[in-house]
This record gives sequence, structure tokens and C-alpha cells, in this order.
Amino acid sequence: MRRSVLGVADQVVSSGSNYLTAFLASLVLAPVDFGAFVLAYAVVTVLLAGTRALVGEPLLAHLPSTDPSRRGALGASALSTSLVLGLVGALICLVGGLSGWSLLAALLVFAPWMPLALAADAARYVLLARRDTARALVVDTVWVVVQLAVLAGVLGWGTWSVGALAAAWGIGAVAAVAVFVGIAPERLADPRVWWAESRYLSGWFTATSVLGQVQIYLVLLLAGAVLAAVDTAGLRAVQLLVFQPAITLMAALLVLVVPPMASCAATGDLAGLRRARGTALKAMAVIGVLALLAIPLRDVLLSTFFPRYTAYAVLVAPIAIQTAIGALTVPFQAQIRGFRQGRALFGQQLLQAGALLLCAGVGLAVGGVVGLAWGLTVATAVALAAIVARAARLQPAVRPVVAT
Repeated sequence: MRRSVLGVADQVVSSGSNYLTAFLASLVLAPVDFGAFVLAYAVVTVLLAGTRALVGEPLLAHLPSTDPSRRGALGASALSTSLVLGLVGALICLVGGLSGWSLLAALLVFAPWMPLALAADAARYVLLARRDTARALVVDTVWVVVQLAVLAGVLGWGTWSVGALAAAWGIGAVAAVAVFVGIAPERLADPRVWWAESRYLSGWFTATSVLGQVQIYLVLLLAGAVLAAVDTAGLRAVQLLVFQPAITLMAALLVLVVPPMASCAATGDLAGLRRARGTALKAMAVIGVLALLAIPLRDVLLSTFFPRYTAYAVLVAPIAIQTAIGALTVPFQAQIRGFRQGRALFGQQLLQAGALLLCAGVGLAVGGVVGLAWGLTVATAVALAAIVARAARLQPAVRPVVAT
């Protein structure tokens, strides 16, 4: 129980720090500078997500299934891989910043921090894969605290700029890596070892991550192309109110439950796997009930947090139901990841993306923004039925052990 609480706290700190960075930027930067920051930070976020798909998420599924004596070496190799990817990310930021396109100029201030920022994020996943949620929380907390301390220094003695915000973020990452080095046994190792063992997962996980991000933006683009701007904003406001908080908790549970499911799959402990899945289902059911509470409280919540969008209270019910249904998919997503079935995971994501676009388009044509919201709910129900059926047919994936 303690490990689960710490894992949820770590996810809240990690996700919350990303929102905090963007929120502070919106408060202290002029509109033109904030626009440049948003675009640069979006590129950085995509690079971070790519590294998670290549290193972090495969770690959660693969590391618990390996011999305990080899986990330290594999974790060290994964860290080295993240540093290599960080150097690539720094080069991308450098090229973008020097491209002459003014909107990308802000990438230059993020470039120096990319290697250690990606390493800090990978370090967190190494700890989570070892189910060491306490140390993972320490690493993430140090990143946030140091970042806030630097920002406090800027507030007292400096000038707000995109560079100052990037430096605070980067210095926090440097501190997080330093703490990891002090409290964890992993050091750097040949990155080719991790790549050789994880590539059966990393390609599919990367494709799944990219498709998951793309489907979100495609639905928003579809809404923006057909609806009035205020309707699109109203839909997004309700999603931020109901769906976004639940997503943080859903991501936390996914990170927590994949390693034990991977261990159970590797040892053939199907009873243990069913117990883990049952516990996860109960936790997700609680999150679903909390999301549904937004329906009777919709007027109060909207008037408190999004007073300009109270006219869109009608969207709360479909978004809340979609959230509750989506929460129930998480244990089955974790099972597919734990069984190391990357192809099946991508196939499920492909089906979900197609259902979302189809149902959203039909709903939009029939009922405008309200129809679109209900279309998303129907698509999520289809995705739940499909993933339950797919999980029922799973067989553990056996991978050869690569010698070090």
C-alpha cells in the first residue's frame, strides 16, 4: 500500500511540474514570449515522450522479467541510451533554434539541458521498474524543488525570460541526476546492450505513443475545422476539468502495475497477475466514480474553475462517462505491456484511434459539439470491449536473454 501511495505521489509530482512550468510561463512572460515558449516547450515535450517510449516504458515491462543479477547493468545501459538520445535532442533543438524561423528560436535555450533532462526522466523509470517508488519520488521532488528555488531567485534578483525558465527546468534536471547518482547503484554502461534487449518493445511502444498523441490532436483539429472557436474552447475546458485530473491518476496506476504484471507473466504466475489486475480494476473504478461525480456538480465546478464556459455544462456528462470507461481500460493496457506484447498494444491503439475519429466525426455531423462529445464516449466503450477481448487471448512473450 505504501509503495502504491508513493507511486501515485511521484506521478502527481512529475505531471504537476510540467503543468506548473507552463502555468508560470503564462503568468510572467509577455504574450509574444509566451507563444515562443509554448512552441519550444512542445518540441521538448515531444522529445521527452519519444525517449520515454524508447527507454522508460520498455523498462517497466522488460526489466522485471530479467534475471535480478542483470538488472543493474541493464538499467545503466538504459541510462546511457537516454543520454545518447539527449544529445540527439540537443542537436534537434540547436538546428531548430538556428533555422532562422523566429518561432523556433527559443529552442536554443533548451538545447544545453536536453541530455541531463532526458537522463533524469529515464532515471525515474529505472527506479519505477525496480518498484523503488520512494527513491523515484525523491528524484522527482528534487527536480521540482530546485526548479522552484531557481525561479524564486529570478523573481528576487533577475528578469523573467524564456531562457530563465529553461535554465530553472534544466538546473532542476541536473540536480535530479546528481541525487540519482547518490542514491542508486546504476552507472553508465554500453547503450547497445539496452538497445539489443529492448528493441522488440521500443519500436512498438514508440509507434503507440506517437499514435496516442496524434489522435488527440486530430480530434481537436476536427473540432476546430468544423465548430466555432468558442465551442472548441468549451470542449477543451470541460476536458481539462474532468478528464485531465483523472489522466494523471490513470498514468500513475499504469506505471505502478506494469512491473508486477511483467514479473507474473515472466514466471507464469497467472493467479498473481489476476490479483494485480483485479486490484487495478478496483482502483480505476474508484477514479471512474469520482469522475462521474462531476455530473451533478458540473455547474459549481465550471463556475469555479472555468466561469467563461458555464454554457458548456451539457458536455460534462459525456466527458465524465468517457473518463470512467477509459479508466477501466488501464488494467488491460498494463496487462498487455506486462506480457510484452508490443504489436498487440499498437494494434489496440490503432483500433482506438480509428474509433475515436469515426465516432467523433459522426457525432459532430449529427449533433455538433455535444454529438462529438458523445461520439468520444461511444468510441471509448468500443476500445474497452476490444482491449478486454484482446487481453483474454494473451500469452506471455518469451525473449532470449542477451549475454553481457
